[in-house]
Amino acid sequence: MTFIEQIATLATFGAVWGVLSVGHNLADHVIGQTDQQTEGKAAPSTAEVADGVSPGQGWGACLGHVAQYHLVMAVMLALVWAVLPLSMS
Repeated sequence: MTFIEQIATLATFGAVWGVLSVGHNLADHVIGQTDQQTEGKAAPSTAEVADGVSPGQGWGACLGHVAQYHLVMAVMLALVWAVLPLSMS
């Protein structure tokens, strides 16, 4: 690998790291999680399960957050890939 290729690889790594860092904060704290998801992610206590609450309660909110989180991250990465002349594979 030539010196220029190494610099390009480092530039790509740095750009992707920066985008994913910003994307994480956006996806986890700003636009990737609703208040309902935050409140609904908690697993039921043992007493609640004994009272008949489904042990799977909270999974829907968790999966919704994970889907929104990854969508935000993918859009952020796609925007940077489209704008910057980086070689990503």
